[in-house]
Amino acid sequence: MLDALLTLTLAVLLAALVYFVRSGNDDDQGTRPSEGQVLARNRVLLSLAAVLAAAVAGLFGGLPTIIALAVSAFAGVGVHVALTTFAARRDLALELDLATALDLVVASLRAGAALVDSLNTASKESRGRTRVILEEICDRIRIGDAPSAVLFDIVDRYPQEGVRLFAFTLASHFNSGGSVAQSLREVSRTIRDRVDVIRRSSSQAVETQASVAGILAITYGLAFLMWRQYPERVDSFLSNDIGLSAVGISVFLQAIGVAWISRTTQVEV
Repeated sequence: MLDALLTLTLAVLLAALVYFVRSGNDDDQGTRPSEGQVLARNRVLLSLAAVLAAAVAGLFGGLPTIIALAVSAFAGVGVHVALTTFAARRDLALELDLATALDLVVASLRAGAALVDSLNTASKESRGRTRVILEEICDRIRIGDAPSAVLFDIVDRYPQEGVRLFAFTLASHFNSGGSVAQSLREVSRTIRDRVDVIRRSSSQAVETQASVAGILAITYGLAFLMWRQYPERVDSFLSNDIGLSAVGISVFLQAIGVAWISRTTQVEV
């Protein structure tokens, strides 16, 4: 029964992996997907790949079926949580870089430069995705594209809150006119305040994450000590179907707990 369940699970995971790969190829041939969609699909792909790799490695390593299933689930959750955390930090870095670039734009505007020229100057001093965003805005506006269409396209591909606020502010300026230096200065300050709030909240969530990591470390440490102290009893327990089921369910519940804690500690401002 467990072998059949494992076979079905691996087949479903493999089908999901193929589906996401094919959907990615379809997006490349059609409309350009947003950065958030690409990263989300990549996280799913890597998580599924981690589950499949852990399950195959566990089976070839001689692990019982239920243990292999539980370990693969834990591996998939761990990879997804790590990638989600990395993506959140990457988004914060983008918003901070954008705030710095906006400070340069405001300084250039107050010195008497035009808006597009100020954006171009800031793009040359920026790096990474911020430079790409500002260069695309300048280049497309200069070749005659409608500013509102350019900015809304940027929002679709970069859905971070700071980018959205910046794009909507610029779109309002192109539609209504007037001075934009003070508005961009407020946008820069708002982005910095938002990032500061997220970082403060995330630092408080570290205590919860550390508690979860500590509980897991204590659990596996005690299991290791029991195995070293009473190897016969542990081997007897693991040779029983009830014991294997208890261990597998415990590991699977730990994976659910890690995913739940990661979800509840995410901060949205």
